[in-house]
Amino acid sequence: MFSFARLVSFISVVVALSGCNVTGSLELSLSLPTDPSLRPVGMTTVTVTATPPGETPISNTSVVSESGTFAAGELPIGEDVQVGVVLRDVSNRIVGVGDAGELIDIVGDQATKVDIQVRRPFVYASSGTALFSYDPTLDPRDQKFQGRVTGLTNPQLAVSVGGDRLAVVTSTQVQVIQTATNQVVGAITVPMGARDATAVPGTNKLAIAHMTGLTIVDIDTMSASTAMVGPVDRVTVGPSADGTLVAYGLLGRVAAPERPTAMATCAGSSSLVMVNVANPSAATPIPFPASISDIAAAPDTPMLFVTQPCEGQVAKVMGAVEGSTLTLQKVATLSRAALLTVSGDRVWAAGTNVSTPECTETCAPTTQIQCPVQTNEDRLRWVMDGASIAMVSVALTGNDAVTLNLPDRRETAIDTADLALQHAQVLKALSAVPVDLVVLPGGQYISLVTTSRYYVEDFDVSIPCLDVTTADWMLVDMASSSVAQRVRTSCTITQRDVGEDWICDTPPLGQDHAFEAFIPASVGALFGAR
Repeated sequence: MFSFARLVSFISVVVALSGCNVTGSLELSLSLPTDPSLRPVGMTTVTVTATPPGETPISNTSVVSESGTFAAGELPIGEDVQVGVVLRDVSNRIVGVGDAGELIDIVGDQATKVDIQVRRPFVYASSGTALFSYDPTLDPRDQKFQGRVTGLTNPQLAVSVGGDRLAVVTSTQVQVIQTATNQVVGAITVPMGARDATAVPGTNKLAIAHMTGLTIVDIDTMSASTAMVGPVDRVTVGPSADGTLVAYGLLGRVAAPERPTAMATCAGSSSLVMVNVANPSAATPIPFPASISDIAAAPDTPMLFVTQPCEGQVAKVMGAVEGSTLTLQKVATLSRAALLTVSGDRVWAAGTNVSTPECTETCAPTTQIQCPVQTNEDRLRWVMDGASIAMVSVALTGNDAVTLNLPDRRETAIDTADLALQHAQVLKALSAVPVDLVVLPGGQYISLVTTSRYYVEDFDVSIPCLDVTTADWMLVDMASSSVAQRVRTSCTITQRDVGEDWICDTPPLGQDHAFEAFIPASVGALFGAR
């Protein structure tokens, strides 16, 4: 039993229904942790968002009074409405997020009571051996900006379930964390080889993709059911045409190539398998007509989207999804489309703007990239224009596409033979690969984990051949089209000429990892969509 401080408000709802004015009330009880390090602080406004099934979300923002009450204007009357809140401070920074957890019915002429767990918008990154947390409400230079969740064994994926609990998928278990205290409160045994996981909309369940199939985990009953459908790479959950919740699994994922266009090949066969969440059982995969790198279902309407890395686009799955034939309809262009998810009424996807390589001969898939430089004449020399992360957001209808091209990454290598540590080489990215993404509540911020590679061969007596790999956690602000926060989680010069001793330069203050260096395998966020 946990103790919470409660902020209670009463919201009058007036909605025109069937030509009549119908008055109802929505009583929101916002539950916050008492632990100061976990409790949202400084909120001055509250945005309440109600999302009826298959409709555009309706949001109202109001000022929090000194007494802790607010009024949020009109909200829709209806069944199975998703209700969430976003708390902002005086600078409009998001300091708290919350969700009803389950779908609710807002009824006219009646009072509807809803308890919403509100938390700081923590973001998590997993290395496979540890789970790290980031608090976007803090200055990156604050010592509490980066944290490490203890009590976990080989964490691989972190999925928010109802916001009050975080499900951490490990090598053999789902460990459940109570987010009011950040303490592990239980564990559920699951099959080995987890590759992906997602929350089941409107429930306290999650779906896990692993090497032998799909597993549905119920956090409330602490139970798991598995459908043996073969090796599943990615999983998403959404309603079918008849309203049944379905777990869609991607088999034969084709990852977006890391190398530049002239030096890469892109091909492969992918298929889709569908499993009833309420009754998981074996099913026959259906082939996709193209190579697919990721899938994402709308949470409250029968829509399924995919990324096509070879074609460089985001597409909607058309036709009878539950049938035997799958067709694809392009909804947005995205170079090296790699990842996507659906949040609210929009699709969010990440890809890569490729670099421009300079080779000794014609750049080709067989072109050699290796330090120290080999005698083979067909080799990469350096990069002229660096690779960068590209993002796109598009409405479920396929309209209103917004593209964001992040600045290309630059890394600096330092020659330790120079006592002043000023002899340096600035490197442009040969590749920039989005590994995982999650959309934070409100849709303003997207968190990404990425890996990048930098390369230059020796072309001067003072510059050796350098081959550098880095990993990053990033918080992207879609409103300002910028990277709001960044942590370089690792930087390694993997190969260099014998006798040379170059190191990665220290990143700016607040951008270096506070714990051990690691390469993120996944990213998650409280109340986030991944």
